[in-house]
Amino acid sequence: MAILAVALVALVALGAVTARANEFNINACQADRGEFSTQAFEDFANRGMMWKRACDPEGPGLRGLVTANVVRAGRVVRGSRSFFILKAPDGTRFSRLTWSGQARRQDCRYALQLWADRPDGSTVAIKNVRANRGCPNAGRAQAAGWPSAHTYDIGGATKIVQRVLCVGADGTPYCSSRGLNYIRTFKAQATVLDVSPPGVSITQDNAFTRGEWVNGTQQVGYATLDNVGVRVVRPVFAGSSYGDSLRPCNYAQRVPCPNGPGSLVVDTTNLAEGSQAFALQAEDAAGNLGQSSTAVVRVDNTAPGAVPIEIEGGDVWRNRNAFDVAWTNAEEADRAPITAAHYRLCPIAGGDCVTARHLGEVTRVAALAVPSPGEWQLRIWREDGAGNQEPANASVPVTLRYDPEPPELGFEDPSSSDPTLVSAVVTDEVSGLAGGQIELGVEGSGTWQSLPTRQAGNRLVARIDDARVPAGRYVLRATARDQAANQSSTDLRLDGQPMTITLPLRTPTSVTAGVATQRRIRGRDRRRRSRHRRTVLVPRARVPLGGQVTIVGQVRSRDGQPVPGADISVLSRSATSPERALAVLRTDQRGRYTYDVRARATSVLRVLYAGTSTRLPSQREVALLVPAASTIATRPRRVLNGQAVTFVGRLRSLPIPAAGKLVELQVVLSDRWQTFRTVRTDASGIWRVRYRFRRSCGLLRYRFRARLPAESGYPFESGHTRPIGVRVRGEPCR
Repeated sequence: MAILAVALVALVALGAVTARANEFNINACQADRGEFSTQAFEDFANRGMMWKRACDPEGPGLRGLVTANVVRAGRVVRGSRSFFILKAPDGTRFSRLTWSGQARRQDCRYALQLWADRPDGSTVAIKNVRANRGCPNAGRAQAAGWPSAHTYDIGGATKIVQRVLCVGADGTPYCSSRGLNYIRTFKAQATVLDVSPPGVSITQDNAFTRGEWVNGTQQVGYATLDNVGVRVVRPVFAGSSYGDSLRPCNYAQRVPCPNGPGSLVVDTTNLAEGSQAFALQAEDAAGNLGQSSTAVVRVDNTAPGAVPIEIEGGDVWRNRNAFDVAWTNAEEADRAPITAAHYRLCPIAGGDCVTARHLGEVTRVAALAVPSPGEWQLRIWREDGAGNQEPANASVPVTLRYDPEPPELGFEDPSSSDPTLVSAVVTDEVSGLAGGQIELGVEGSGTWQSLPTRQAGNRLVARIDDARVPAGRYVLRATARDQAANQSSTDLRLDGQPMTITLPLRTPTSVTAGVATQRRIRGRDRRRRSRHRRTVLVPRARVPLGGQVTIVGQVRSRDGQPVPGADISVLSRSATSPERALAVLRTDQRGRYTYDVRARATSVLRVLYAGTSTRLPSQREVALLVPAASTIATRPRRVLNGQAVTFVGRLRSLPIPAAGKLVELQVVLSDRWQTFRTVRTDASGIWRVRYRFRRSCGLLRYRFRARLPAESGYPFESGHTRPIGVRVRGEPCR
């Protein structure tokens, strides 16, 4: 890029320019290394012109304190301008300006300017790229600038201006806006000369400023006034300063330091005791000093020591606002007697403390009331006749707890996703919820049943087992108590409506279950009778030992719709075995399930659908009746009258009763089975019967079997063995 044919002065690095006596610096843009502030500058722009505050060097677009035209198709009229102005504070002048920046233009009809104005109308040109008729090297941008800073003497100036102005040339009353023409500031540090001293006065009227005897930490209020603000206020005792109270100053502003009221704290323990002269000294932003009128103060730091205090009745929560606090004053030789006590009540939860002075009885504060409900810490320190009292000598704090209000509570609306869960929101902002109970009662009965209730944060929570409580209309009541023994009850919801519910809360379901059995069903049509087989579910089925059956069923909701994907538990119990889980099934898309089970004893299968948070549980039982079983054999199978045979068998239906299983040996007489001998098995399940034939004549064929009757504690039904035959030959019948 072509360099503008203007005289450039030597560049110097921008450092921390040290202000002299009666001076201070206003820092802007990159001279303000912390915030890159530009707030000291005022801005203005016509239509078609723009300004931009982007002094942080890291960021998008053109960086710096920028005055420029708006780049767009077309032109701007003559006289259009964009500028920033920095004015010196009232009553001051600029002495120096340290500046770095850059000027760049593509249309020579723009003037790019930076100058300082004096009150007499004279100016100090810092950067002046004048508009002219034609640009050398037309079509190429012109640029000039300082990457480092240079310091200019602008003594007596009261205003610094950075401007881009459309001047036009040769009768053209406009400038092009197709290219960017700007002047921007990287760093600017303006040195201000101020010779007027600040004003300061003591405004606070307290024991310290009135000259009364005081000790400990004292506060002094003051007011300041200065054209550039006051940065330091310091107390002065007997001509010697005592510490500085720094005020917040921002040297990126025109008036960097604040004016007006303020306060400082004086720790009199660092001062000599007795009477002494006191004043406040103020120092403004330029280092000028001013002092207030002198006062006399008196300091005495000998204070009574701390004593332990006690609360009568302890520090428990109370619902009555009256606390008795007592202590004992030890005798002190050569000391002023105790004449008063001071106490401070501070809320533990945060907030303003309350401090009071107690006169009269100096060993007790009776019926002390806290300002409001809550937990308060109490400290007490004593005061002697000379007025010495030291808050640092306060007692170890004790806690006062006060809560007069009972809890507020109301039921929340049950959730549609978990309707059996009921909760009451309890509000007690002071002592907090200590416990409570939720009760259930039939509407209008006045009788209440307690529900298992637990505390969950600020809620009382209970669950209604609507599968066990009879259906009907019910009312819920909640009772809550706080830590201070305040108690309240409600049967209302949070919106004020009665907390009534209708049980069951969940959708009823039904489970069908049975042994799948094929039965022949008779039917009739117009031309002939017909028979067809149909699968039916039998709730009780007799199944041989070791036989396998299929349990079939379906889970449906109240409206008959199937419940797919439901978990089904199959449990079994018998006369000798407690209920145990056999399997967990899942229903198909039609809500159906099947389960194959092998019969090993008479048992009851309970098919259980446990329900969900929105569906009630349901169940169905299926009885499998398994007859007892045994083997049977006889030796020999052919005998003569007078000979004996032995019947023997082994019990197959286990387990075997402790006393053995009763076995009845039967024979067919007169076309029916009749018992003629009984026996019990041994521990291994074997039974044996010897029988001799004595009254048989001719050739006879007998049919025998063993019957196993049902017994208490034996998990089988009555059963019998297969029949066996025995042939007996006797003398010819006469």
